[in-house]
Amino acid sequence: MEYVIKELLHPEEDDEANFIYSELDSQRRETRRVEFYPSGMCFAYGGDMGEDEVLDPAPFPEDLRTLNRPGEVEVRAIPRQLFIEVWNQAQERPDGFMGMFY
Repeated sequence: MEYVIKELLHPEEDDEANFIYSELDSQRRETRRVEFYPSGMCFAYGGDMGEDEVLDPAPFPEDLRTLNRPGEVEVRAIPRQLFIEVWNQAQERPDGFMGMFY
């Protein structure tokens, strides 16, 4: 498994995630994803959370730098432990529409 973070440096809309953490399988396809939004909401997909159809079916490139857009988007590898911490944090937070009531 590999782990990456995609950071949108200046999200144009409040409903656009500014941090996206992804776990990639051996074919570099997403198996789990956590999205954080400027509003503080987060969503987790894949694994125990289900909703695998939301995961990007296209494999990530070997060279993550090809996804970077200076001043807009930064994509880089992260350690497994950081992804696990983020994933666990997402499990503990209310999310989505129901998060408004907690």
